[in-house]
Amino acid sequence: MIAVVIGFLAVALIGTLALHGPERAVDPRPMRRVELPKLALAVAVVTAAFLVQLGFVSAAARSQIPFPAWFRALPLLPIDDRGPLYGHAPFWTAGALCTLLETLALYAVYRIGADRQFGRRARAVVCCGAGAMLLAAWLAPALTSFDMYAYAGSAHVPDPYHPPARAFAGEFAVLNRLYGIPIFPSPYGPVWLALARVALAPFAGLDAQLHALRLLGALCLIACVPALRMLRFGAAELALVALNPGLIADFVLDGHNDVVAIALALWALALGRRLPAAGVLCGALAGGVKLPFLAIGALATAGAKAAPVRLGGALLAIAGGAGISALLGGRDYLQAIATTSRLYGAALRDPLVNGAHLALALLALAAVALAVSTRRSWPTASFAFVALAAAFFGWYVAWGLPYAAYERRWFAVFALSLPPLTFLLATFYAGSVLLSLSLTLAVIFCPLATYLVLRRRRRPA
Repeated sequence: MIAVVIGFLAVALIGTLALHGPERAVDPRPMRRVELPKLALAVAVVTAAFLVQLGFVSAAARSQIPFPAWFRALPLLPIDDRGPLYGHAPFWTAGALCTLLETLALYAVYRIGADRQFGRRARAVVCCGAGAMLLAAWLAPALTSFDMYAYAGSAHVPDPYHPPARAFAGEFAVLNRLYGIPIFPSPYGPVWLALARVALAPFAGLDAQLHALRLLGALCLIACVPALRMLRFGAAELALVALNPGLIADFVLDGHNDVVAIALALWALALGRRLPAAGVLCGALAGGVKLPFLAIGALATAGAKAAPVRLGGALLAIAGGAGISALLGGRDYLQAIATTSRLYGAALRDPLVNGAHLALALLALAAVALAVSTRRSWPTASFAFVALAAAFFGWYVAWGLPYAAYERRWFAVFALSLPPLTFLLATFYAGSVLLSLSLTLAVIFCPLATYLVLRRRRRPA
C-alpha cells in the first residue's frame, strides 16, 4: 500500500517543475481519408479487447472459490472483493493482457485523431465502438464490486443514514446477506440518495434496479463528452473518454456513483466561464453527491479571468455543497462517513501510509487553491485527487478527471493512464509479488511514459 501511495505522490510532485497558465488551443486539421481505416481498426481493437475482458470477468465470477451457495440468488454475480482471485492467477494475467491491448489501441486512436477534425464517418466509428462497449457493460452478468447492491438497499429504507433493523422481503432479502440487519449506513451525499430513489422508483425488481443504476452511470458518462466539448477539447480527447475501458468498467459495469459527481464537476467547469451561476450550482451539486467533491466543485469558476469571480464562485460552490449536505444529511451523514472509514482502519493506522496519503491529499487541495487564486495549474496534480478518499480504490483515480480538464496539457496522459491504473487497483485480486510489482511500476511509469511519448505530439497552429 505504501508503494502505491508514494508512487502517486511522486507522479503528482513532478508537476511542481512546470506550473503554467491556461494552454492555447491548436487549430485542428481535417482528417485525411487514409486515416479513417486506421481509426476504425484501432476502435475495433479497443472494443474487442474490452468485450473479451468482460468475458474473463464473467468466467472469474462463476469460478471463484469460495463460492457461497446464496450467490446464485444474486441477479448480477459479483466477484467477492475479499480477494479470492490471486494476482498471479490466469484470470489476472488474461485481464492484464486485455488492459494492455486496450491501452495501446486507445493510444492509437488518440495519435490518429490528434489535432484532427472528425468528420461524420469518423464520429460514427467512435460512437459505434463506444455504444458497443456501453451496451456490453450494461448487459454483463457479473460485477467486480458489491456497491450497486448497497445503492439499491439505501434506496429502499426511509432513512439511509439510520437504516431500520428489519429484513428486506422477497428477492431483496439477499441485501441482508450482504450487509446484515440493519444494512450499513449510507456514506453518500443527499443529492446521490435523491437521484438514486428517482432512478430506481419505476422498477420493482432487484435485477431491473441494478440495470437502471448501470444505465444511470452510462448516461452520466455520456454527459461528460459534451461538457468536454464545451471546454474546447478536440475530437481525439473526447474519444479517449467515450472509448475508455477503465471508465466504462468502473461506472457502467460496476455502476459506481462517482460518475455523477464527475459529470457535474465537468459541467461546472464548462458552464463556469459563460454562466457562472450555473457553474456554481453544478459544483455545489457535485459536493452534495460526495463530500470530497466540495473541493473539486470549487473549480467551477477557476477559468474566469476576474479574480473576484474565481474566488467568489469557489466559495459559493463550497458553501452550497456544504449547505445541501448539512440541510439534508446533517450529523447523521458525517457519522455514516466515519462508520465507513473505520472499515479501512487497518490501513489507516499505518503512520507511513497515513503521512503519504495526507501529503497527496494536501497536494490536491493546493492545486485547487492555486487554480482558483492565480489560474495557474499543476500539470500532474490530477493524479493526487484519488487521495481525497479514505482508501485507494481504482474508480477513485477518475476523481482527477475534472482537474485534468482544467489543466488540459496532461488530460490525454491522465485519460490513457486510467485503464491500467484502475485495473491494477482492483480490489478483487488478492496480493501477490507480481501484482504488487506491476501496480507499483504502473503507478509511477504509466503517466510518465505516456507523457514522454505525447510531449512532441502538438503541431504549430
